Amino acid sequence: MRGLLPVLLIVAAAAGVTACGADKTAEERNTYADQVNRAQSDFAQSFKSLSKRITRTTTPSRGRRTLQGFEDAVDNVVVDLRRIDAPSDLQPLHRRLIGEIAGYGRAIHRAKLAFATASPQRILRAQSALVSSTTEISARINRTIAAINRRLQAKT
Repeated sequence: MRGLLPVLLIVAAAAGVTACGADKTAEERNTYADQVNRAQSDFAQSFKSLSKRITRTTTPSRGRRTLQGFEDAVDNVVVDLRRIDAPSDLQPLHRRLIGEIAGYGRAIHRAKLAFATASPQRILRAQSALVSSTTEISARINRTIAAINRRLQAKT
């Protein structure tokens, strides 16, 4: 879980924009970026706090509870992101971002099922698979965020 990278959007300043429509567009885009940043920040805080609970001596029972906390954090950020009204040109990227973050939840759920078996071998395989999955998902999320940032900067 420590491989989770923060997902921050760049808010481009709309300095020098004089047309009313352009001001409104810049305001919408800045509001969008602020809302995504807020949702991501809450998500990152939850992950950081939960990550501290996983150690080499974590029992299967405690591991399941911690993984449930991760799953809940993913569910919450997905709900938060779905509530955000993305500008029309960002909607496909926004939906992709939501889907990618939801991927964390699916990966976590698979690990949680393995922890429920209490089989040390299955738990170790699940931990390894979870690290691999979250690394891959984080890379996809970072690419999507970069695309969102490029689009936000291009329009301001």
